[in-house]
Amino acid sequence: MTLEQTLNALKNTLGGKSDEAKALTEKVTALEATILANAEALAGAEAIKAVAAELTTKVASLEADLSKAIELNTLLKAAKTEAEGKIESAGKKAAAIAASVGVEPVEVSPAVFADKSKTPQDVADEWVALKQTDPKAAREFYDRNLPALKAAAGLR
Repeated sequence: MTLEQTLNALKNTLGGKSDEAKALTEKVTALEATILANAEALAGAEAIKAVAAELTTKVASLEADLSKAIELNTLLKAAKTEAEGKIESAGKKAAAIAASVGVEPVEVSPAVFADKSKTPQDVADEWVALKQTDPKAAREFYDRNLPALKAAAGLR
């Protein structure tokens, strides 16, 4: 073989090796990019694990608080029921006092005195007019006609 032929053979051999080196370099670059992406994903997953652990702790704390609140609510309901059982209305107290001195008590309801022939709005109008002229009479009127006044106001 001549020198020129040897040189051409070496060029061909080296040219092929150069193409292989470029391909391998591209593969290495792609693998490095994949490794970097995987490392970023792993860091993100670790951050998510930390947040999940914090949330788990917070949920456990909230569940404990809820349990305490439910227990307290139960105790408060029991205390309310007990207190309501001990409450004696003013009417019952008055009846007991009247009975202790020998007087037979009679229950009087403001609804007994209400004027049944008037509509609730008529009663409310009359009360407003009375308030402007005679506040004391208006108060007595109010006490006698409370259910009708509430009905006129839309409360019952």
